[in-house]
Amino acid sequence: MDSTLIAFLPLLSLFIYIAPVIFIIWFLLKFLKVQQEQVQILKRISDKLDQR
Repeated sequence: MDSTLIAFLPLLSLFIYIAPVIFIIWFLLKFLKVQQEQVQILKRISDKLDQR
């Protein structure tokens, strides 16, 4: 039992270091997608206002 737990410790420490990096990349991609959608919406609003 103890040897199995000791075998997983390097994997656990690796996961602890990699998980924040993956989360930050996911968050940035999500944020960029939302910003792109907002720009498209504002562009449509601007186009509609220019038509008047």
